[in-house]
Amino acid sequence: MSQPQFTITKSFAASSAELWEAWTDATVFATWMEPYGVDPSSVVIQPHFGGKYFYTMVNAETGDEFHTGGVFLEVTPTQRLSMTWGEPGSPVEESPRLTLSFSEREQETELVFHLHGFSGEPGDGFVYDGWDRALTNLQN
Repeated sequence: MSQPQFTITKSFAASSAELWEAWTDATVFATWMEPYGVDPSSVVIQPHFGGKYFYTMVNAETGDEFHTGGVFLEVTPTQRLSMTWGEPGSPVEESPRLTLSFSEREQETELVFHLHGFSGEPGDGFVYDGWDRALTNLQN
């Protein structure tokens, strides 16, 4: 039985170093993460093997908070990030795994976003669409 997973691939008019910063600098990360918006004071990013990250999305309409976090499993600057994703403090072996691969191509960088351990597809109105919206926001 195959594990649930999905991939989103997008091209950016930015260098891999700029995209890397967008994912590893707390101040920059808070400016583009969606779907609800991130409380900038909540963002913690420790981009090294075993380092942790945490952020809180806040639904402006309801005030509901969504805490998200994980542990970095692979950190290859400007090329690849892999981390657990989900409820902060969840056991590593039980958590979905998020992998980002950055590949420069001429005057743009291709980002391959892969989430293993969670299903999603275009139009699901939830995880896939939320990540797609966040990545589109990062493109702009």
